[in-house]
This record gives sequence, C-alpha cells and structure tokens, in this order.
Amino acid sequence: MLNLDKERRQGLGTIKYRFFQINWIKTFWFNLKALPLRYALRLPILLSWNVKVRSVGRITICNPITPGMISIGVIKIDPWETNADQIIFTNEGHITFGGRTKIHPGVRLTVQPQAELILGERALFGCKCRVVCARSITLGHDVRFSWECQLFDTDFHFLTNLNTGRVHPRQLPVRIGDNVFIGNRCTLGKGTILPSGSVVSCCSKISGNFSTEGENLLLVGNPVQVVGKGYSMGSGWYPEAEAELARQMEQTS
Repeated sequence: MLNLDKERRQGLGTIKYRFFQINWIKTFWFNLKALPLRYALRLPILLSWNVKVRSVGRITICNPITPGMISIGVIKIDPWETNADQIIFTNEGHITFGGRTKIHPGVRLTVQPQAELILGERALFGCKCRVVCARSITLGHDVRFSWECQLFDTDFHFLTNLNTGRVHPRQLPVRIGDNVFIGNRCTLGKGTILPSGSVVSCCSKISGNFSTEGENLLLVGNPVQVVGKGYSMGSGWYPEAEAELARQMEQTS
C-alpha cells in the first residue's frame, strides 16, 4: 500500500507536470460543487479541458484528501491518448472514491439516480471506457480497466422468455475484488462477480459469479472461461515493482 506522503507527492507531481492541461476554472467549480469547502480547497479532483460535466451528483472521498488525487482526463498516455477524446461525466447518484483514481480521456461515466458506484484505492479507467451504473457497482483496490472496456450493471431492457413467461431482471449488482486487471475491449455485464487477483484477457465478455473458483484467475473468451489459476498482473501504480521484474527478466534472458 502506498503511504500518505507518497500519495501527496504523486498528486502534486501530477499538478506540476500537467499544469497547463488542467482546466483550473472547471476544477475549482467541480470541487466546490462536489465537496465541503474545507475539502474542496485542497483540490483533490483535477479536470482537464476535455471533460464535459452533465451532473456532479453526490461524491464522497473516503481516504485522507490530498491535492490531485483524482484525475479526470488530466493523466493520459502520450502520444496515444489526446484531449480530442472527450470525457462525459454524468453523476445523478452517488460516487465514492476510495483513494487515487485515474480516468483517462474518452471515458463516458454515467451513474443514474439512486445508483451507487464505489471505487477502491487506485482505480483506473483506460481511454474510451464506458461505465453505466444503474443500481450498484463496487470495485476493490487496484482495479484497472484497459482501453475501450464496457462496465454495466444493467441490460437497459427486460428480457422475457416467451415459452415460460419469465421476465429476467434488467439490473444486478456488479462486484469486483482487489488487484483485478481487465484487458482492452472487454465487456462486463450485470451480475458479474470477479474475485481478487483476476486477470481478464482482451475482448472477453464477462458475466456471472466466479467467486467460487478461488482467486488469481486467468479468464479468456466470449463467453469468458477460467483457463488458469495462480496468476497476477503487474500495475503501473507500482513502477518500482515493475522495474524490478524487468531487471529480473533481463538477467534471465
């Protein structure tokens, strides 16, 4: 776990390095709208020029508040991500931030009325992800979505079995454990439950409860299947650990 001093340094580092990419007027407005004054003045939430805010809604930050801990469009991967990819932020429900969060350009995030989106520490949504929370989505710590993923807890419409007359629910809560990596262009549907340590391969379609399979699963396919156990994906939140693994790989090659 990152300590508070390191969290603060990283947030201030983002402000310093990305100073001219931050829309300061919208950042001040958003923080004042979302948070009590004593917290808003610390500017924990940074917004870039590419952010369109349709509704701020109710926002809670659980961890100690530090400047720049939540980036909405400010942090991006140059040169593959640009401010041409607009973020649309719509919160008519309740979003809880558990700590540092990165929302990359092009994300469309919608929390509908009465719905709750809970993000653990070090949540990350890659470029052009789509998130629709109609009821309840809960992410653990260190959950990362790569580019162009879709996360829904709703089918938007009811599905009826014409043979039996059964009407399937259109909304079911989504629960994702700690240290989960979702590869690019994956879709997570309503009722998805993923255990901690899961790694989902790109272009997979995930729905259903995988908690009975244990932890550290490797999932692949459409529909997704468990193809291995005992895996863990590295994280850009921990560059020192990634550098050490790279060093070890070079020594053994």
